[in-house]
Formats: sequence, structure tokens, C-alpha cells
Amino acid sequence: MSKLPFLFVFLFVGVLFNACKKDVPLQNEVVRKLYHKSSNLAISECNINGKKIYCSTMLVYDGGTTVYDENGTQIGHCNYAWGPVDSICSKLIDCEVVYRAEHNMFDLPFIDKYGLSKQQ
Repeated sequence: MSKLPFLFVFLFVGVLFNACKKDVPLQNEVVRKLYHKSSNLAISECNINGKKIYCSTMLVYDGGTTVYDENGTQIGHCNYAWGPVDSICSKLIDCEVVYRAEHNMFDLPFIDKYGLSKQQ
């Protein structure tokens, strides 16, 4: 019995798993830049009109959230404690926290989807 089919399947599965791993590392520089601005924040990826939007929230009382487009340009600010908020704040959907600082004052769980805290 030939081992060639087994070897082919093994290599194919290996290539398939390796291709999937490429999606795990951080692929957007915006998240990395937001992470380096402060160590006490939460970063979310959201959608608006089919585009990826990023939100950076300082983990302090009344800190508010700053909204960035896919290029990292600030496009809005949402701070409900200090008056009117930008209209974009109500349009954000499907938000997912991809980073949240460890040992934050709200005692929320640490999240580091892209391994930002492990990168130098």
C-alpha cells in the first residue's frame, strides 16, 4: 500500500491550518496604534455601512469613546456624560472588544485578541 495519498493529505491539512493562522495575527495597524496610545483602554472593532470602524475607550470614569475610521483618522467622539455626542455613535453595530487592559478600575475581564500586550 502506497504512503503517497497519506502524505498528500497530511501536507494539504498542514497547508490549510497554516493558511488559517494568517488570520489570527493583527492585520490592521489602526488597532496597534490605538494600543500604543495608552495602557488603560479598551479597543473595539465595529461596523458602520459595511466598513470597519475602531473605537478606543479610556477605562476611567466619564472617559468617553473616540471613533476612528479604517485609516485611523478620528471621525467622532462619544461621551454621554459630558453633553451631546456625535451622530456616528448611534450608528455603530456589531462591536467586538479586541483589547481591554488588565486590572482595570471596572474589574472587567482582560481581553487581548491579537496578542498586543505580548508584542514589543
